[in-house]
Amino acid sequence: MKRILQSLTSAFGQLLRSWVSLLALIVVYLAMIGAIYWFIATREATIAQLLLSFLLVIAAPVLFFVIQMMAARHRDRGEHAWALLGSSLRDFWKLLVIALPIIIIAVLAIYLFGKLGGNPPAKTVREAVRALPAATRAGAAAKPQPLSWQSVAITAVQYLLFCLILPLAAIQLWIATARDGLKQSFKSSARILARAFAPQAVVTYAIGFVFFAVVPYFLVVPTTHLAKPWLEAGLLALRLVLAVFFSLIGWVVTFGALGELSYASRTVSAAQPSQGTDHVPAEA
Repeated sequence: MKRILQSLTSAFGQLLRSWVSLLALIVVYLAMIGAIYWFIATREATIAQLLLSFLLVIAAPVLFFVIQMMAARHRDRGEHAWALLGSSLRDFWKLLVIALPIIIIAVLAIYLFGKLGGNPPAKTVREAVRALPAATRAGAAAKPQPLSWQSVAITAVQYLLFCLILPLAAIQLWIATARDGLKQSFKSSARILARAFAPQAVVTYAIGFVFFAVVPYFLVVPTTHLAKPWLEAGLLALRLVLAVFFSLIGWVVTFGALGELSYASRTVSAAQPSQGTDHVPAEA
């Protein structure tokens, strides 16, 4: 735990010191959010709007992978912000290629979960609430509603797959691709995936998940009801800014800490002498 916390602290400090790169990351991140928003808000009524929607649906994934490449490289290469952005724009496609098997697995999983009748997590939570005794919610004695344990189990698997297993695997593959290249990462993919689910990596990701996912969720989802509209609007704007800050900073810091832990452990392993058949103990 001490080593994990040191890696997270070191990654956060390095990101703050590279404030120009952080500013570039924020600009690219806001551009990605803007592309997603305009794609949703644009109505496909004219040829120009159709063309805009087509460009936006391409721009959003490109910007997403550019962010991942910048997150993986900003700490190790020590590049200037413009050089970092340029190299990320040039090499982002490598992260897409290395992630294709994970994307295929995710698509197949969504299809299979749909066939199994799995409910979205929010619907499963609502079912669990309805399954509580009516006396607990309304003060009247009533027979509890049956809870679909199949939906609960499927939802638990969905959370594990989409919130832990696939993101951890993708992060480690992206870190390796950004550092060692696409060809070497494909050759070492089995070792990289094994390293992705080491205890240190899982705990580091879990701590980072609180900051880049849980905190932004509770900043955005809850609603407030204030008497003054301008105060309500100001509070909403502040919550959105904080959600963007925590999601981006938390993700990049988690990226950096996982890279430091993975490559530090690899360096230590390489530095240790072999204990196999060619190891000859010293004579007394």
